[in-house]
Amino acid sequence: MSLSESDLFLDFSAVPVADAIVRKVAEYGHAIAFPAGFETTDKAHSGWVPALLNGVDTGFDYGVMSREQYLGNDLEAPDYPEHGNIVLAFAARGHQSSILAMSLVQRAICELTDAQGWWQEGEERLGNADMIKFCIETIKAIEANPAPAEPRRKPSRASAEDKRFAIKTLIIFGAVLLGIYVLSALAGQLFAPRTAQ
Repeated sequence: MSLSESDLFLDFSAVPVADAIVRKVAEYGHAIAFPAGFETTDKAHSGWVPALLNGVDTGFDYGVMSREQYLGNDLEAPDYPEHGNIVLAFAARGHQSSILAMSLVQRAICELTDAQGWWQEGEERLGNADMIKFCIETIKAIEANPAPAEPRRKPSRASAEDKRFAIKTLIIFGAVLLGIYVLSALAGQLFAPRTAQ
């Protein structure tokens, strides 16, 4: 389930690269990093983009699509025939840090381009300046009342031990089954009725 959904409308040729977004977000006093190889213009990507925001694992849903695809997916979506040829669809989920990451990225894109927005929960169309203002207000609200950060998850030793235990159990179980099979075969040979020759 999404915590927040909002989209940006702009020309495909204007979509900034991830490094430009990272630099712009740094100007706001935040550090964001994307996985190696993440491309903001990858039309094949549609789904979760992991990000490291101020040292916290987070991310957001992201997809690049034509306006036609977008309108086909959401009957309530606005039609902006006069603006842009693509839609960058965003959704935050899981934690407040996801909303913060999404808002920082959207603000950066809007400040680097003439992107216009659509806030889905409010069913509100936002011009470039209004979308920037919306993002800034969202960022300020989160910074003023931050939720406790989710701890970074590290692999525990117990899970590695559990895996070893499971493997040992499977090996022992397999050996027991093999033993039963061999004993059954021998018993069949030893106790099988003999025919006179």
